[in-house]
Amino acid sequence: GPSVMPTVNVDKQYNRFYIWDKDYWFKIPDTRRAPATRANQVETSVSSLAYYCHNWALEEKIPFEDLSNADQALQLEESTARHIMQLLMLDQENRIATLLTAAANAGSGNALTGTAQWSDRANSDPVSDVTTGRLWIQKETGFKPGTLVVGQEVHDSLLLHPDMIDRVKYVQVATAGNVGNALADVMQVGRYLVGGAPKQNAAEGLPTSASSMTFIWGKNASLYYAPGAPGRNIPSAAYAFRWRPAGFTDFVVETKDDDDIKARLKRVNYFQDERITAAQLLYLLSTVVA
Repeated sequence: GPSVMPTVNVDKQYNRFYIWDKDYWFKIPDTRRAPATRANQVETSVSSLAYYCHNWALEEKIPFEDLSNADQALQLEESTARHIMQLLMLDQENRIATLLTAAANAGSGNALTGTAQWSDRANSDPVSDVTTGRLWIQKETGFKPGTLVVGQEVHDSLLLHPDMIDRVKYVQVATAGNVGNALADVMQVGRYLVGGAPKQNAAEGLPTSASSMTFIWGKNASLYYAPGAPGRNIPSAAYAFRWRPAGFTDFVVETKDDDDIKARLKRVNYFQDERITAAQLLYLLSTVVA
């Protein structure tokens, strides 16, 4: 999640944030000034919406009896802390993926069908599809998108695509990092990220089955621009607004003994809201594979 969407720290739980409108980008003004007159004034064309940083928190209890019976009580505490941290991160990634893979949030995109899907290795053209998206964002905004996030199934299909095999076959050592860098170079993006986290979709209380498991990023490829130095007044496809009130921590495991229930509590929390801030900086390829 955090590696995908830039985070902006804010000093209020709720406030306004900029929505960067299309007219902001490259509407060329009259810059010629007549003698003894003021220079023509321009205004930044932005609107605003509100964010609200919800408190996302989880707590897990370890009975005192389990701590006493465990061969390594410290390991039990560490595994419990890792578990709630993992679930919080998974929930955050799911929210971010939902935002960045929704067609309604993207400035443009393409739902691939039939022979255009990248799983059709004989007829599809992944580089051309991504190039179309990159040029659309660049033409609309002047910004070159630097991040491409693909779902696990999309990535696996790319690795088997003859166009990709031909372009990355000279990678010296075929590690995941080297292959990812090679694919980033081929797609002309700075970062190529694979969304490989799964989630189970069964209703709470029902048993998990293979059919209820899906990948969080689905069969999508999200191409977008995110700045290297994020800020509320700097354009980005999306931002995560992070607030930390007095007395709270961000993603820090807190430990407290509860004598009423005779258990040790492990708790992690943070305040955050994720929002699309410039639809023109996001191009979505959906149903990328069959």
